Amino acid sequence: MALFCMVPEGGVLDWAALYLTREYDANLQTASLAFSIFAGTMAVVRFLGDAVRNRFGAVNTLRVSGLIAAAGMVGASLAPTPALAIACFGLSGLGIANMVPIVLSAAGNHPGASAGSGIATVTMMGYSGILIAPSAIGFAAEHVGYRITYFVLALLLLV
Repeated sequence: MALFCMVPEGGVLDWAALYLTREYDANLQTASLAFSIFAGTMAVVRFLGDAVRNRFGAVNTLRVSGLIAAAGMVGASLAPTPALAIACFGLSGLGIANMVPIVLSAAGNHPGASAGSGIATVTMMGYSGILIAPSAIGFAAEHVGYRITYFVLALLLLV
């Protein structure tokens, strides 16, 4: 789950600006907003994460967060304008923000495993997504396009 959350995060980090410049002819200032808005919404929601999780429960928060994140990625892949794509990346950041912390918490509380080994294993899997994502997404985008690639990233978030 951490892997499938962090691959789309890496996809926005590494490719969103290029997506906006190639698909929309956006200038560099506009294209740089994609990750900035994504990261900003993630930061705000992460600060609120414990309160949200405590109010709605970890499982419900994870499910709704996945739906929000996927909707944002789909929106970014289908957006007719760069402004809408940027807003959709921001929406995706809202959803992704609490997913990995919830998964890490679950790993630390998994019965039969020590908290340290559970968290280390999930962290390793999650961050391998950040390492794998740039090359895999770049390869896919060159062959099928950025729009389809971001749409597929939305499917990972639904899983």
